[in-house]
Formats: sequence, C-alpha cells, structure tokens
Amino acid sequence: MNPSYYILGYAVLRMDRAYAERVLNLCMHGGIVYLDGGSEGETLRLCLRAGHARRLCEMLAQADVPYSVEKRGGLPQVLRGLMRRPGLVLGALCALALIVASECFVFDIRVSGNSALTEREVKELLAAQGFAEGTFIPHLDTDRLETRVMLSTDKIGWLSVNIRGNVANVELIEQRLPDPKPVLKPAHVVAAHSGEVVAVELYRGNVLIRAGEQVNKGEILIAGVYDSAATGFRFTRASGKVMARTVHTFSVEIPYEYEKKVYTGEVFEKKTLKFFNFPIKLCESTGNCGAVYDIMYIVENCSPVAGADLPLEICTERYLPYEMQTAYRNPEAALVLAYRELSEQIADALSDGELLEKRIYTEIGESGVVLRADVTCIADIAEVREFEIDIKNKG
Repeated sequence: MNPSYYILGYAVLRMDRAYAERVLNLCMHGGIVYLDGGSEGETLRLCLRAGHARRLCEMLAQADVPYSVEKRGGLPQVLRGLMRRPGLVLGALCALALIVASECFVFDIRVSGNSALTEREVKELLAAQGFAEGTFIPHLDTDRLETRVMLSTDKIGWLSVNIRGNVANVELIEQRLPDPKPVLKPAHVVAAHSGEVVAVELYRGNVLIRAGEQVNKGEILIAGVYDSAATGFRFTRASGKVMARTVHTFSVEIPYEYEKKVYTGEVFEKKTLKFFNFPIKLCESTGNCGAVYDIMYIVENCSPVAGADLPLEICTERYLPYEMQTAYRNPEAALVLAYRELSEQIADALSDGELLEKRIYTEIGESGVVLRADVTCIADIAEVREFEIDIKNKG
C-alpha cells in the first residue's frame, strides 16, 4: 500500500461488479484516484484515500449505485480510536514525560573498589551528604560531593563519582590505617590440660620442663621471667609449643522429647512499590498472623525494559507463622544424633592434635541417650597467661 494512504487514512468500498463501468466513469470524471482493494468474482473492491472515498460515496448515492464501506484504516483512524480511550493516551504521555525527565535523575549507584566497607555503608556515607538514588543531576557538584564525603570519614582515602546517563559510578580507595601497636604484657606459658610432655618447641622464655615429665593443669611450662646474678630479674612474654600426651573427656546428651518448629501453612504478605526512595503501599494481608513468625524479604525489579536497571522495585514482606510443638524421637534416632554431635566436638577440640585412642561409653535411659568419650591424644597444651609486675616490691 502507498504510504500516503496510511498517513491520510483510507477506506475500502465494496459493490457489485455489474456497476463497475458506472463506478469507474464516476471516478474518471471526478478525478478520484483508487487502487484495487482485492476484487474477486462478482465483487468489486476499491481502496481510496479518505477524502476521495467521501466524494465517491456522495457520487454513488446520487447515481443510486448500492455500495458498502468494508474497511476504514490509517493513522487518523488509529488516533480516533485512541481518543475514545483517554486513559491510554494519558498513560502514554506520562510515560513519555517520565522518560524525558528521567535523564535528569540518578537511577542507580554502583560502588567499586571497596573491601572493608560494604556497598551499603558507602551509600549511607553518600546519602548523608545528600546524594542518593533520585538525586537531580543538573544540580549535582561531584567535586564538592567527593570532598565532603572524604572529610566525613577516615575510612576513605580517595573517591570519584562519575555520572554516565542515569548511573552513578562511585570508585574509591579505602584508607589503610596502621594497626595500633598492641601493648604486650609479660606472660608465662602454662598447661591448659594435665598430661605427659612429649616435645617442647621454644620461641621465647625460660623452659621449666622436659620431655617425659608429667605436668598438671595450670603449671608453668615456660616462664616469662629470667633470673640472672649479673642483671637481676628480666621479664618477657613467653611463647612456645608444648606437645603432650593428654586425655580429654567429652559428653553429649540427647533427650527423646524436644521442641520442633511447625509452620501453620498460612502466608501473610505486605507489598510496597518503591520508586527511587519513595515507598508506595500496594496491599497488605497481615491480619492475625500470630505471635511468632519468620519473615522473608523479596525485592523484585519491575523495570518494563529488559536489562534496564530502573529504580522501580516491588518489595514483598512475607510472614510465615509457626508454632513450637513437642516432638519425640526414638532411641535409634537419638543415638545417631548423639554420635554426630560427639564427633563434631572431638573434631573441633583436637583439630591440631593427633588422636591415639578413643573410648566411648553409651547410656540409653528412659528420657534420652548419653554418650561419654575418653580421648587420648597428643596435642599442644600451651596456654599464654599474662601476669602483673609489682614494681614497688621488685628487689
């Protein structure tokens, strides 16, 4: 179809082929331009621009030629259809205005270069200086913003804010502050457990024990004091590793009766539409959701453009009520659980040790299962214990 027909509008007239000669003569004398509208059999169809169609309809009425308008189309017809639905037109105009205005606002803030600081903490520092999603870009002074943020915290050494369209790219280098030098007090190395010393690895201090000796819990193994006839007492922070053969006792009790969380099956929700930082409450169904419940937070980006990160989100708070009910486990299940917890205890306590022997004692009672384990191992029993120096009584 000729593009001018669509722009100016067109109509398809239908009539009997017996009147073809009279109709074509009318078109020729009236200067009416037409196209074949899909004539077939005894049916004649003419496609005319809207203005020519009106003139031909008047001429056909005067000539008593029966006809019918089979179709009207084109841009004017589309616009008339839209005008019958003003809500659709208003929505389209609002969307167009939003797209044009959106070029002036920050839609998203992307942070890079942070490690100790979280993205949320960086955005809070920016928001404290008046910069967040929804900020009016033409009024933004990035140099002043960068200076104010760096003056507000000692955690950022360098900051750059670059605006690309609606996205603010925030690059930063965190301030590397020197770790405060710890104040070390003199200390002894004492025995954390009783046992038989196997080996001693000295780092600093005065060793008081040897391999093969039996030591008790709390006994000094490496002293933090040197006694010299020439220099007198000298204090240090003793350190070292003392490997000893020692026995540890572990115990686990698993009752048959326990409390279990059971969800009621009800789900209550609260939905909020968040545009920039402005929440709009959509709906809420949080009636009688009970005294105790779990909450799930779901955030969905509802951008109408695929791949575009627009500041339009639907935030859902989902409430799942539950009740604590009494449940029971059989002795077999309790025993399996007890062995699992006992293994975890031993693994955590002896992560750096060497297991030599393990004896487990089981007690299946009326109310639950009790496991006790005596574990013999070689482990580091060194424990640093600080002490105070009495300067007044020294010497």
